[in-house]
Amino acid sequence: MAQFSKDEVSFLKELPEHVEIECPICLNILTDPHQVTCCGHNYCGSCIERVKDSDGSCPMCKEEEYQSFVDKKCLRIINGLEVYCSNKDKGCQWKGELKNMSTHLKKRKRRGECQYEEGKCRNRKCREKRQRRYLKDHEDRECPQRPFQCQYCEEEGTFLSITKDHYEECWRYPVTCPNECSSNTMPRGSLTAHIDHQCPLEPVD
Repeated sequence: MAQFSKDEVSFLKELPEHVEIECPICLNILTDPHQVTCCGHNYCGSCIERVKDSDGSCPMCKEEEYQSFVDKKCLRIINGLEVYCSNKDKGCQWKGELKNMSTHLKKRKRRGECQYEEGKCRNRKCREKRQRRYLKDHEDRECPQRPFQCQYCEEEGTFLSITKDHYEECWRYPVTCPNECSSNTMPRGSLTAHIDHQCPLEPVD
C-alpha cells in the first residue's frame, strides 16, 4: 500500500479511539505496521528498520534493546478502513477500503482509475500537470511543446518552435508583396524573383 498522510485521507466513519494509524516517525498512515517489543508502539516497517539499522533507540520510549514484528491485527484494521478518494474535493466520488486507494489513484502513473488525479505532460520540456481527464487533450491540442509539423514545408518541431520561429524563415510560408501589388500570396522563396521580374509596382532604375 502506498503511503498517505492523514491530511490526504477522509474516513467514512470516525476512527475507533483504540486504533493507532499514524507512524510516530514519518507521521503518515502506517504501512506494513511493525510493533516494537519495548513499549508496544507501531511504526511503518521501513521506518523502524531504518532506526534499527542506525543503532537508534526506540523513538517513543528510548529503549535501546528491542525487537519488532509485523502487527497483523493492526494491518487488517488499517487496510479495512473505509475512505473517500483523496481527490474527493476535486469531484471524485470513489470510496472504498484504504488498501485499494493506491490502486485507484496510481500516483505518478499515466493510467489510473481516478480521472481527477494529476499527471505530468509527456511532451519534452513541458512541465504542466493536468487531471487525467484533461491530460490527453492538453498533450495533443494545447501543449506548446507538442510535436508539430509545418504545413508548408513539412519541417518538424514543436508547436512553439514552428509557429514562433520557423514561420519567420520558412521559404514556403505564404507572404504578400511588400509593394502591395495585386498579386496573390506567394511562397517566401519566390518573393525575390517576383519583385525583380514580375511586380508592376517595383521602381525601375
